[in-house]
Amino acid sequence: MIRQSCKARAPWRRLTSILAATFLSCGSAFAQTNQVVPLALRDAIHTALRNNRLLQIEQINPEIARATLSDAWAAYDPVFFAQADRENTSETGGFDPLNPQNQAYSAKSEVLRTSLTGVLPTGLTYGLNGDLVYSEGEQQGRLFSTYRLGANVTLRQPLLRNFWIDQFRYTIHVNRNNVKISEHGVRFVAMTVASEVRQAYADLAFAWESLRVQQDLLQTRQDFLRGIRRQVEVGTFTVLEERLAQSQEAAVRITLFTASNAIAMAANNLKTLLGYTATNWTMDVFSPSDSLIVVPRRFHLVTSWDRGLINRPDLAQLNFEVKNAQINVKYRRNQLFPSLDIFGGYGRRGTSSLETDPPATLPTAPFTVAWEQLADGDAPRDVVGLILTFPLSLTGERANFRESKLLRRQAELRVKEKEELIMREVADAIQFAQSSYARLQSAREATRFAEQALAAEEQKLIGGKSTVFFVLQLQTDVATARTREILARRDYNVALAQLDFAEGAILDQEKIDIVIE
Repeated sequence: MIRQSCKARAPWRRLTSILAATFLSCGSAFAQTNQVVPLALRDAIHTALRNNRLLQIEQINPEIARATLSDAWAAYDPVFFAQADRENTSETGGFDPLNPQNQAYSAKSEVLRTSLTGVLPTGLTYGLNGDLVYSEGEQQGRLFSTYRLGANVTLRQPLLRNFWIDQFRYTIHVNRNNVKISEHGVRFVAMTVASEVRQAYADLAFAWESLRVQQDLLQTRQDFLRGIRRQVEVGTFTVLEERLAQSQEAAVRITLFTASNAIAMAANNLKTLLGYTATNWTMDVFSPSDSLIVVPRRFHLVTSWDRGLINRPDLAQLNFEVKNAQINVKYRRNQLFPSLDIFGGYGRRGTSSLETDPPATLPTAPFTVAWEQLADGDAPRDVVGLILTFPLSLTGERANFRESKLLRRQAELRVKEKEELIMREVADAIQFAQSSYARLQSAREATRFAEQALAAEEQKLIGGKSTVFFVLQLQTDVATARTREILARRDYNVALAQLDFAEGAILDQEKIDIVIE
């Protein structure tokens, strides 16, 4: 489960006035044909974490991993066995060299056999067995009735191979680590989604503000064209100059369509991240209610590296992969030892039988006599010993051990590679943020100078010392400078999103808690 805190956002995420009203009032064809829906960044991230398909898929993985772990523990579940049957047996007798006591007989038996077997986490295997047999029949012309009871317990404990780790314990340890790997996978995907939403939101804000710049330029061109027409009427300007102003005004209208399309594409990208599907897809266009605010941040490369190496869940996943590889090495090393097991067993028996000559009726043998013999241990049996087995060459075991060490080395190298990539991501994000911020300062100055140059050129035009062409060119320069300033603000916000992701702190920045149940 993903929970988002209700704490206030950082000051640089202040809520601005709804841009939709501004753009609708500008009368663009885009705003007139699409419903504009204001959207805050916090709401966008919260919606994405709730509905994003990739994250929904990833959230199932911990449940699968826990189910697999439970299945691994099932190896220690005791197994109960019971069998009941009725047997009819007859023997013709005669000479048998393998059984000189072979005699003719016939018998009917009712048999009940039960057992409880299992394995303990130490590798000890155990078995509890019991049987009850009642037989009646005829042997050498005599009738007989018999009860036989038996109870046994057997134990077997490895001393070398499979002593400190076996296949069951190996599987449990690996699956336990896999649960952690899957949980870190959810955190990593949640971080990725949050970062992508922040960047997509910045792209959408940039598209909207770029549209506003073009709308402002269109308004400026329209006002300028009206002024030119008045001057044409009084004979100050020529019709050619009017045509020039008209062509430039039309060019801005074309640019407006391109800017409107950029908004639609950015909104569609954000919709995909928010989990919109064919069933709830609309032609509504989001308008960001959080503007591209720029607040200086102090960067420290080494500190950011430490944060990334500590907080990144994808690095934590690889560290657990190393632990799995180490467990594999431990298991494969243990398999190099011979199998030396100590075993023991203890059992008791009880028997009760009656015989009679026909035609007398055969009474049933007393069950209590057999039970008392079993309970009193009149006929015990015990055994203890050692079992030694081993392959003479250990070719397969040695090959598996070498392979496990190589796999561990690979896992360790993947961790080193990921650490280097994280450090690279952090360094790139910091460099991108610093350059974007410096570029923003220059862009602000360029915008101010362009506006001053336009104002001066307009005064020169009024005094007859300039031309319409130069004024139109400077109007374009002002729009270009403003767009570059917006682009620098967008890039700075994108760089901060990338840095927060590289440091593994983006969920904390957005006040989001990941609770995996």
